[in-house]
Order: sequence, then C-alpha cells, then structure tokens
Amino acid sequence: MFSAKTLCALLAAATVAAASPFRRQDSNSTTCYFIMTPTPDLGPDTLQTDINYAVGHTIGEEYPNHDLTDDNAPLVRHNDGTYDVTSVISVSGETPADVGAFVKTWESQTIDGIVAQWYVGAADCVE
Repeated sequence: MFSAKTLCALLAAATVAAASPFRRQDSNSTTCYFIMTPTPDLGPDTLQTDINYAVGHTIGEEYPNHDLTDDNAPLVRHNDGTYDVTSVISVSGETPADVGAFVKTWESQTIDGIVAQWYVGAADCVE
C-alpha cells in the first residue's frame, strides 16, 4: 500500500498534470514571446512558478490597481541556457497594444523572480 506521504505526493502530481497552465487568448489580451536567461538556472520545472511571478509582478508594478491576467505556457529550455517563454497577458482598462509596448521595453533588461533574475534577450507581443 501507499503511505500517506506517497498518496499526498501522487494527488499533488495528478492535480498539476491535470491543470492547464495556459489558457486561450481572449480578445483583450496580448500574447508575448520571450527569450530569457535565468540566474540561477534551476531547470524548467523549478523555474515555472518563478517566471509566473516575474512576469505578473513586473506587469503589476506598471499597472497598479488594475486587474490582470498572466498565463504562461510551460518553459522550454535550450542547450545554451536560454528559455522560450510565452505569456498571454491582459490588463483591465489597457489596450493589448499598450501592454505589448510596455512588455517590449523589457528587452535587454532583467526582471526579478522569487529565486531567479530573468535577463530578457528578446520580447515580442502580438494582439
């Protein structure tokens, strides 16, 4: 039989596997594509929550007192240590073009996650 810890771990894994971290784009959002380099590089599984925080927090700092959504696709790591990051972002009261223009300013900048800093090598958004 399974111990309580094992059963709890299996349930948690099943919940994560069943949850879709990436939703369909609605009409008031922009899809942004990034090439980023995290420091430290802890691997895509560990860094997924970190990039969710980094993007959401950076958007929230620019647009305080706005409702926002930030859905990030699973990270894709390349052999050179860079990651493909795809985010669907919307901010209440703001146009997708304005949000995309703000996100584009992140190029050649570093945004802060919880455990990693993310250098943004490239950023592009489409409505």
